[in-house]
Amino acid sequence: MYIGYQLSSVTPYLQDVNSMREAFQKIAAIGYRDVQLQGASLDIPDEEIARALKKNGLNCVATQEDYPFGFGENPERYIARAVTCGAKYLTFALIPREVDTAEKLVKFAEKIRALYDKVTAAGLIFAFHPITPDFRKIGGVPVYERLMQLMPPDMQLTFCVFSAFGTEVTAEEVLERFKNRVDLMHFKDGVPDADGKMQLMPLGQGAHDWQGVFDLCKAAGVKYIFGEQERWQKDAFDCAKDTHAYLGSLR
Repeated sequence: MYIGYQLSSVTPYLQDVNSMREAFQKIAAIGYRDVQLQGASLDIPDEEIARALKKNGLNCVATQEDYPFGFGENPERYIARAVTCGAKYLTFALIPREVDTAEKLVKFAEKIRALYDKVTAAGLIFAFHPITPDFRKIGGVPVYERLMQLMPPDMQLTFCVFSAFGTEVTAEEVLERFKNRVDLMHFKDGVPDADGKMQLMPLGQGAHDWQGVFDLCKAAGVKYIFGEQERWQKDAFDCAKDTHAYLGSLR
């Protein structure tokens, strides 16, 4: 099992070529080798991203895209980026809010199945990343589970444990129910501030002890764990460094 970093964590630094190059250099200097690419501006040529990854010894395991913000309308553009960057997986997230009944979810699943065909035809493994609303139930069944039931059996689930906190869904349940279909995991943590708003923190500085979940991942055959933190209380790369040190302590 490998540890890596979700590059959505440094999205503001991936909006032009020079800052992206510097960001990749910093991520590599921390000790990361495996990354999931998300948040890089589409104005940056895919070839530039691929070159910067290679130059810094970074392996783009996967990309992640949001269905409502471009991927659903122009999947070929995002598939091309994943292929150019050498990714093995392409993950999508964000079921549109209007998909709020079982019937609408069935129709949405038809669209995702068409995307599945395009993604897999390009030689990529397709995955779904649920967020917190996807763990709510429709007719007694969590939305994410309903969608996965409507997908081919080799459709992957990219599971962000943090998104399930506060819901009835547990990491143990997901890893058992979707055994051999969860290759990629996201670890993210935080602490509530005085107003109750969640402040994201580096792993090891939040409210949770991750050793138990880490052990579940090993037992379930998870292949990659990506640290993630999109908001920071200090320098974003110092946060990435702290997360790397914590994940290393779990090994």
